[in-house]
Amino acid sequence: MVGTLAVCFVGLENLIDADELALIEGAGAEAASIIAITKVAALAYLMFNLYTPPCFAAIGAMNSEMKSSKWVWGAIGLQLGVGYTVGYAVYTIGTLITAPETLNVGAALAGLAAVAVFAAVIIGLIRNTNKKLKTEYALNNAGKAYAASKS
Repeated sequence: MVGTLAVCFVGLENLIDADELALIEGAGAEAASIIAITKVAALAYLMFNLYTPPCFAAIGAMNSEMKSSKWVWGAIGLQLGVGYTVGYAVYTIGTLITAPETLNVGAALAGLAAVAVFAAVIIGLIRNTNKKLKTEYALNNAGKAYAASKS
């Protein structure tokens, strides 16, 4: 991560020990000010990264286990949505606690709308699946009852 940040933000090149690929001792605060990242934003990024889809090899394993690209894409979408939701919550709540004057209300409301849409899609999918399962269960029981009555 430190190496990637060094490439993205040229100002960090003087703060990184190239031999150890680590920040020079005491340079963390200066590096954070250069890239304009707060502790809350860093934590939100880490939480987002924790809940997003894994590497391509793991996705390939998911594909071979699920045997359906529909389910694989659904799983990837679910992981991205959960990662975004957790990152959004951590950032918004953390910013409200640590520095409420810096919170961009418009961006927070837009993020909340995205989380609400994600939640609505998940709830809709759950309800649709429950209806299908109830119908299948009712048809299965009706078939068993019919077979029992013929015996």
